[in-house]
Order: sequence, then structure tokens, then C-alpha cells
Amino acid sequence: ACHSDQALQILGDTATTTECELLGAFPYEENVTLLHTDTSVLPVCRRAWAAWNYHVPQEDTGKATVTYNMNILQGLSTERTYCVTLNGEDRIDPAKVIRRMVYHHPVFTAQRAEFQRRHGELIDHHGISYCGAYWGNGFHEDGVNSALAVCSQLSGAPRQELGVQG
Repeated sequence: ACHSDQALQILGDTATTTECELLGAFPYEENVTLLHTDTSVLPVCRRAWAAWNYHVPQEDTGKATVTYNMNILQGLSTERTYCVTLNGEDRIDPAKVIRRMVYHHPVFTAQRAEFQRRHGELIDHHGISYCGAYWGNGFHEDGVNSALAVCSQLSGAPRQELGVQG
């Protein structure tokens, strides 16, 4: 499994029209990700703190950010609140940053679902099958589910998916 843009780069000039069309339909963007202890990016009211906390700027040109409250998400029982924020570097006190990372995530477009339904066209396509989180909602589990779809189609066995326990 790899990102769709990485697969196209690996294929280079050998990519077929179908590979270019489908894999090219899932663009990726860079996301600066910070592990930090700056709780000022969480809602003002502590009772409103959630595992996932979104901030959408009032300006149309601003990029939305998400802050994961790791204490809630991972069940951490520590005195400090640990957060992971995507694309909010300008909102976080640099003194409270533990680690800075850069990841690439799929961009959701209006046509995404249409292209995702065509995943089967790229299973055993000239001997290659494509797996990745872009075939779903961008989560690691979606990458695994796309691999299970490949296994199912290649083997003829009924398709199974990972269940989410809650």
C-alpha cells in the first residue's frame, strides 16, 4: 500500500490511462503536525473538549485545523494534556511543542466517491493491485480494508471489512 501519487510516480511513463485517471483522482496535501501541550487550541469550555476538536477560521482563505486530545483519544491519565494538531502551527506556543512532523493526507474532492467505486478496476490491473487509505476515508483502517478488497477479488472469497469497536 502506498499513496496514489506515490504509485503514479513509481509507475512513471508505464502508467496506463486507467491508472492515471483513477490514481490521479486522489490528490494529497502536506499537513504540518505538532505533538504539544498547548491547551489554548482546545475549546474554552473544558466540558466541550472532545477527542477531535475542529477549528474553522472565519476567513474563507484560512485552512481548517484539527486538534486531537490524546488524553481522551488514547485514554491517557496524566496531569498534562497532550494534543496533536494538524495545520495549526501558528496557533500553538512554540515552547509547548514536543515534536513537529509532516504528513501527507488525501484531499477529499466532490468526485472522490465516484472514483472509489471503481477500485475493482485496479485490482490485478496488469498484475498490480492498489491499496491505500484513499480508497476510503483516509484512515489506516481504510488502507487495510482496501487490501481486504484486493484479497477478496483475487481469491473469490466473500469480502470482509475491519469493524470499528466503540
